[in-house]
Amino acid sequence: MNENECNQELEHQVTVSVQMKVSYMYSFLFQHLHRSFRGIFGVCISVAALVAFAMSFDGTQDTTRQVILLIIGLLFTVVNPIILLIKAAQQVKLSPIYKQPLVYTFSESGMKVAQGESEQFVTWKQVLEIRKTPSILVIYTSRNAGSILSLRELGDKRKEVEEIIATGCHQAGIKKIPAYLEKET
Repeated sequence: MNENECNQELEHQVTVSVQMKVSYMYSFLFQHLHRSFRGIFGVCISVAALVAFAMSFDGTQDTTRQVILLIIGLLFTVVNPIILLIKAAQQVKLSPIYKQPLVYTFSESGMKVAQGESEQFVTWKQVLEIRKTPSILVIYTSRNAGSILSLRELGDKRKEVEEIIATGCHQAGIKKIPAYLEKET
């Protein structure tokens, strides 16, 4: 047993198990897209097109233009969320990693993610950002990937997990964390 493993065993740890569901993946994909430039730009274009569509009923606009405005308006406000839901369902149902629950163990030094025989340890210094939606907490370890934690599945351990994450990120100098976690440190 090396020194790092000994230190991990001495630290206060909280273990939670999370079974990925379509709703968690959808929440991740939705927030990930809509916080990017592409997502924000797309929504702005769609809203502008819907406004132009609503204003086009003064009798001077042709039907073709109205249909085009409606299609553009619905693209990022209706169609894209439906596509994201389908993509989330496919990822959860087809990816072998989501067949079994992921077991997360949080400690002052980082987060261990285990499933079956495989496990990975991520130090808080490796975390790039923490994001929260109403249903999930995402711990980003790369620009497009992260650990998705269901707030519901954290249950009564939620506050304790959030405190460990906030403390670890604060000590590691991570600045991109939700404000409510920042206040707790």
